Amino acid sequence: MGEKHRKSRGAKQLLIEEAGQSLVLAIGLCALTLLTISVVMGASAVNLKARQLLAIADGAVVAAVDEFEFVADEGSPRIQLTTDQVSQGVRRYLADIGASGRIDNLEIGSVRILPGGQGAELTLKGTVSPPIVGWVVPSGITIEVSSSAQTVLSR
Repeated sequence: MGEKHRKSRGAKQLLIEEAGQSLVLAIGLCALTLLTISVVMGASAVNLKARQLLAIADGAVVAAVDEFEFVADEGSPRIQLTTDQVSQGVRRYLADIGASGRIDNLEIGSVRILPGGQGAELTLKGTVSPPIVGWVVPSGITIEVSSSAQTVLSR
């Protein structure tokens, strides 16, 4: 009877040890799942802000190229844009829609007139603070987008 009791106690001890290992495995899987979820959420937040910034840049450059002036060049009119006109148009558009409230640290990266002077290219920059993992990058993730538009005269 003593031997049977020792076998029973050994089996109980083995079950207790296995239960401890299963708990460690379950905790590890939960941690891995939470880490994966937080990385996916962070990447999604950056992607959404980049798309939002691109939409803002598209609207700004379209509004800015409407700031053209007609120039009579040997009897045929043509459109002429300057960097100052486009920059002012972009600033006005960004202020009108309240873009600085939507994108953190929003700034105009560059404004360039396209060859021929009938279009422009705009680069906007901003930062995104991803949820949950924002403490890893306290200054945020910098995003930069470019957009261009062209105005064409037609009869």
